[in-house]
Amino acid sequence: MRRAARLSMCGMPELHDLQNESGTPMVSTSSTSPRPRLVVVAPDIVGTKMAGPGIRFVAIARQMSDVADVTLALGPEGSRIEEVADLGFAVAEYSDRASLVAIVAAHDIAFCQLIDQEVVRQGMDAGCRFIFDLYNALPAEAIGAERIGGFDTQPEMDNAFTDVLAFFRFCLRAGSYFVTSNERQRDFWIGYMMAVDALLPSELRGRHASDVVGLVPFGMEDDEPTSRRRAIRDGLGIGDEALVLLWAGGIWDWFDAETPIRAVTSTRTDGADVHLVFYGTTHPNPMIGTPKAVARARALADDLGVLDAGVHFIDGWVPAEERADYLLDADIAISAHKESFETRYAFRTRILDHFWATLPSIVTEGDWFADYIAAEGLGRVTGYGDVDSTVAAIEELATPEARALIRAEVARVRDSWRWESTTAPLREAVSDWQRRLPLRDPLPAPEIAVTPPPISPDAPTWRAELRSALARSPLGPVVRRVRRALGR
Repeated sequence: MRRAARLSMCGMPELHDLQNESGTPMVSTSSTSPRPRLVVVAPDIVGTKMAGPGIRFVAIARQMSDVADVTLALGPEGSRIEEVADLGFAVAEYSDRASLVAIVAAHDIAFCQLIDQEVVRQGMDAGCRFIFDLYNALPAEAIGAERIGGFDTQPEMDNAFTDVLAFFRFCLRAGSYFVTSNERQRDFWIGYMMAVDALLPSELRGRHASDVVGLVPFGMEDDEPTSRRRAIRDGLGIGDEALVLLWAGGIWDWFDAETPIRAVTSTRTDGADVHLVFYGTTHPNPMIGTPKAVARARALADDLGVLDAGVHFIDGWVPAEERADYLLDADIAISAHKESFETRYAFRTRILDHFWATLPSIVTEGDWFADYIAAEGLGRVTGYGDVDSTVAAIEELATPEARALIRAEVARVRDSWRWESTTAPLREAVSDWQRRLPLRDPLPAPEIAVTPPPISPDAPTWRAELRSALARSPLGPVVRRVRRALGR
């Protein structure tokens, strides 16, 4: 199904033209409903195999259906419409800018993350209000990435980073409302908004920070996890008495897989039957693929003699509906990261899977969740790159009795992390949209259009590879001078 909307005489899409293959309208055609028409523009692949952004946007579409007529707009190649077709909202697929503009212009509100600037401009001209999802502090994350926009060389990475900053300057000036994950991130984005003239005294008088940027962190599944098989113990041949630690997500550039690998190796050297399992080694989006950090982690496990004999890597990406098969077959969940600028503003969404499965967590200090886990007694917090403290944490949680105490604390906080709870501020803003979501003034067109560049841990496009090769060649200085001249 690929249907572009036909424009009516007034420039607005005729809603009855947005149909699926069976002829059923993909967006609401009611003009009398007091409920707003909301389009949720998914930034990543949606279907059975989804990473965090896909899971988040599908969950938000479901939650917003309580207060709005919702359409989920899918564009990234690889999305499977049939797998989200019966979740309580309409689905529209777009193949180019024009078809996305038509979908957005047919709605009162657009909820989006990474989106073409021209789509936003034309949507605003049609009267659509934009809510930008800033749950991931992408500028901070970019600093921790080994590649930015497909580049791993300087000054190309810095140039791509300035494009990232320019894109968010645009978003912060165009949005009527914003959501993010925690107070650290809210302060980050409020400061960013003030620096780019996106917040003025006339707009702030009588308003609280929460009226501008709401806290809508990642949420936890509403249903309880159930397993259909023992994916770890039976799948990898690990005994029932073994202690299993699960790394429940990808190994991105800013993570530290080496410290847990060394810690498990140490405990096994002392005779303990401990296993560390990594799943999600290859992102479902081919633009991201398999990070170099995975190869480094495998090489270290091989060098230490524990690859496939204490440290295990499950290739590919675990489908969302199969996550429980792994989570419920583990004893402890572990997540480790490096000390970096990214860490300060990170929100590790995988921790919600730890809570969903009521698993004790072993995490590295420095990010928001480390503080939360320590304060609520939900696991153990270790130092950056500290193998000894990681070994100590594993030993402290090695007995079923110790883990049961932690599980009771996790059970105490779980409900506050359900999607219904985490999305409450967004539902309130959307239900009172005409008051809470002011129309922003049209923005002037930039001299050079800035599209959101991919911040990929791996797998650059062939164009990026070519640009990178040129940058390293004797033609590099010439290329950079031409780029700067074009920029001016």
